[in-house]
Amino acid sequence: MGYPFEVTKKGHDNVSTLPSYIVSELTDAYLETENRFVWDGKKFYWNDLEAGHLEIDFFSKKMRYRMQHINKAQEPLLRALGWKSTEQKSVLDMTAGLGRDACMLFFAGFNVTMFERNPILQLLLANALSELPSEDFSQQFILEKEDSIVYLRRMIELNLAAPFADAIYMDPMYPERKKSALVKKELRIIRNLVGADLDSESLLLMAIESGVPRVVVKRPKGATFVADKRPNHSVESPNTRFDVYLNHPL
Repeated sequence: MGYPFEVTKKGHDNVSTLPSYIVSELTDAYLETENRFVWDGKKFYWNDLEAGHLEIDFFSKKMRYRMQHINKAQEPLLRALGWKSTEQKSVLDMTAGLGRDACMLFFAGFNVTMFERNPILQLLLANALSELPSEDFSQQFILEKEDSIVYLRRMIELNLAAPFADAIYMDPMYPERKKSALVKKELRIIRNLVGADLDSESLLLMAIESGVPRVVVKRPKGATFVADKRPNHSVESPNTRFDVYLNHPL
């Protein structure tokens, strides 16, 4: 059984431009009262009837502007991850979500593997990745449709002699704030899809146990440490804090 899928009148003529592996996950049988994927001939998005549309586009105007104006030496997340212009490191984004931080890391030169366990977000991310001209880049940008805790547990059990990545990044769902504007459309839709974040503590502890040299956790400024575990250091920005846990100083 596929996910509900609506093709608008304009979209019928060029639905074949969607990747076939995405179309194979969809069905055009849906109820008018049912949340569903939509293809309008240009955009593929999730339509949450309560909160609105959710689209992932790594080449959107907003993303292009961010990439064009990024100061790599000063960008807090890059500093937290130990970015160096002379090295092409690998980072695992364990909580991909909309993939925006993963996309920024990719354009900054990291080999990025992002993990997402929600099937709706998986399809949106897969479609966004399909539009990237991968031949233009030497680094990799990969989506793993797997629960990151399951993956880490498996890698720990393998007991590899060397770390399997240079860094792990995680961005747990921020605690819900009644007055926050980002209980705006996108966050409301994501909360409707994935529910409450109940395992960020387990994810952090397993990430540290994995032996990957650097683990970075994104937190709201002033928030408590995940699992009450104090980091080696933090990188601050006006509204955000990146907590850095080092297994072996780089």
